[in-house]
Amino acid sequence: MARLYAVGPDESPFNPPPRRPDDVRLHGLGRRHWALLSLLAEHGVLHTGQVATLMFGSRPAAARHLGALVRAGVVCRFVYDDDPTHLAHYELSAAGVEVLTQRLQQAGRAVPVALGRPGADLFTVNAFFVGLVAEARQRGRGEVLRWRRALEAALWLREHGVPDVAPSAYGVWIEDGLSVRFVLHVDHDHGPRLSEAIVPPAAEALHGYRHAPRGVPLTAVLVLCPTAGRAAELHRDLAAAPVPVTVASTTFDRFSEASSAAEAIWTVTGNDTPLRLAEVGR
Repeated sequence: MARLYAVGPDESPFNPPPRRPDDVRLHGLGRRHWALLSLLAEHGVLHTGQVATLMFGSRPAAARHLGALVRAGVVCRFVYDDDPTHLAHYELSAAGVEVLTQRLQQAGRAVPVALGRPGADLFTVNAFFVGLVAEARQRGRGEVLRWRRALEAALWLREHGVPDVAPSAYGVWIEDGLSVRFVLHVDHDHGPRLSEAIVPPAAEALHGYRHAPRGVPLTAVLVLCPTAGRAAELHRDLAAAPVPVTVASTTFDRFSEASSAAEAIWTVTGNDTPLRLAEVGR
């Protein structure tokens, strides 16, 4: 699976088109375009449908604004070579990162620590977040109150006395008067590509929660596991050596088949009954 970028003549479609800050054409970009650029910077990579859900409400409006940013040179467009739908994905160009950084600095605003450096598992994390937003908007039964990505989530936990954990995201989900403050961990049963390293058990990534002297400031730790066997192993390990916070798991398959992570796809240690996200930790 390779990315194919929209590029000019004599440029390789397998690499983002080289763009320098002095190549960009910002004339004509309005407030909505800059808001969209910031949205892409926050999430790393989004496809057209996700942008429509998060910001516009319609795919044509999202496509028009994304196209303007591509023509301006601040965003790159790509598709996957094995995707028969040719779904378009978008990310900031190197020039886009520099231009947005300068704009934030000139406005006296803080530049996000990870601007231009998306974290691991960003596609899974983005699908998780956008699914909750869609659930809230389309069904009107919930709300994402806060959202922090990997680095910001880890720093927030460290400030609250929880060291040595690396969540993929942090959020607060409110539904029917219930509030769930959670972190998301994305588990893997294989190492990096071409790596022969043995992958540790999923429970090992949660070890740091045991060393929180003031307690864990969360309702639940959510773990997305690649297989049902991996999830079962996680709960067996936690039953033998608990952590001081509720841990709920689901599999990638159950997550992808559900309308969103708010659905009854979560199981907690000691209880095999699937729970809705709002019910976890209650």
